[in-house]
Amino acid sequence: MRNFPASRGSVAGILKGYGGLSAAVWTEIYSILLHNSSSRFLLFLALGIPAICLSMMFLVRPCTPATGDDPAEPYHFQFVQVSSVIMGVYLLVSTILGNIYPFSDAVSYALVTVMVLLLMAPLAVPLKMTLFPRNGTKSEQQVGSSESLTQGKDESAAPLLASSSAAALGSFNDQDDSPEVSELLALGEGAVKQKKRRPKRGEDFKLTEAIVKADFWLLFLVYFVGVGTGVTVLNNLAQIGIARGEEDTTTLLSIFSFCNFLGRLGGGVVSEHFVR
Repeated sequence: MRNFPASRGSVAGILKGYGGLSAAVWTEIYSILLHNSSSRFLLFLALGIPAICLSMMFLVRPCTPATGDDPAEPYHFQFVQVSSVIMGVYLLVSTILGNIYPFSDAVSYALVTVMVLLLMAPLAVPLKMTLFPRNGTKSEQQVGSSESLTQGKDESAAPLLASSSAAALGSFNDQDDSPEVSELLALGEGAVKQKKRRPKRGEDFKLTEAIVKADFWLLFLVYFVGVGTGVTVLNNLAQIGIARGEEDTTTLLSIFSFCNFLGRLGGGVVSEHFVR
């Protein structure tokens, strides 16, 4: 969110979309790589997930946002969104075909390899920006540095005090009895503590400051009713299918995960469209 402050809707949609698509990815890993073994799956969750998180945490860091609008940024987001949709369709089709026509081990491993490549498709954006940077980057930096130097000179040449401030300070001796001057002198001497301002929307809140805001409870209810119920159904969908008489719930999980993914990704795209 901090790296792309002007495209928060798209970022939220992509992040939530991949979260929704994860159920189909886990289904492929569980059925093909782990051969439907619960013990291997638990071992992978216990060791594999922490290893992946520890190895990836060094790549997740806030960066300084670009000062100007990058004309290629919308196309980069579209590339990530399209690649994620292609991966979702690929997982859905491969899962359905795998239940109808059992694949051999070689074909199954090839399908998993393609899935991993589609998962890594967003890495093409930073690789492209690193290997083929824009031609105007250096010139823009030079212009920006020259502009900052010019602004610095203008600011240094400007008087430290505005005329109104200087006049107010110059008339302290004439207005010692005014309440504003007395309050300023008391604040400077530490006799009076300045009142703390409550944080505004978009700033950091403490828990006690957040729970008294209507925005907090609105977001809480939206996530509790919308996201909470969806995650609860997704986590228990296999048991629900078995209780309804379904012996193989792989296709059911994949379809639900794909629809969940489309809803989350589409929510980010639609919200970004209306915000703009």
